[in-house]
Amino acid sequence: MITIHYSTIDRINRTTKFSSLEAAREYAHKWIGKSPCLSPHYAVSDDGIGKIEVEGCKLEELFPEGY
Repeated sequence: MITIHYSTIDRINRTTKFSSLEAAREYAHKWIGKSPCLSPHYAVSDDGIGKIEVEGCKLEELFPEGY
């Protein structure tokens, strides 16, 4: 199970669970883009509005082109 917590600077907070990596990747790309700014613990959209944190997989699995 992969859990993605999505939050924005205007206080939207959403946690969604996925049973497949492909579904989690599609969700992450939809909300923060295919090449966000990455840190070891979270990813931020290029415009700085959205952020995701993930459990159950690594960020490099969601954004392989970002590493």
